[in-house]
Amino acid sequence: MATTPPWSVKGVDRDARDIAKRAAQASGQTLGIWLAEAIRAFAEAQAVHAAESTSWGDPTAPAPAAAAAAPVDDGRIAEIEERLARLEAALNEHRERSEHALADLARGFVALAEKRSAPPAG
Repeated sequence: MATTPPWSVKGVDRDARDIAKRAAQASGQTLGIWLAEAIRAFAEAQAVHAAESTSWGDPTAPAPAAAAAAPVDDGRIAEIEERLARLEAALNEHRERSEHALADLARGFVALAEKRSAPPAG
């Protein structure tokens, strides 16, 4: 089986890498799989947007190939980062609630097991 050589992307700042790592962890995926899916989704969205723009007969709209090569919209990236941060915060809150609930259940099970294994009173 052929293996894919490592891929190094230069120019990605630490914050962007951390956001991607947290998003990958939150989704239960490896960073590579998450990045591949994010890149595909972004490219597909760009192609759909470009196709929609040209399908309305706008002669000034870029063709799909030109849209894919268009510069990245920093405002859109900031919006996505903000949404990811909110999702991460919500996920952390749910995780904490779940951990507390599970800890309560565990204490209840321990107490029940202790009651069942204790010698009868009397």
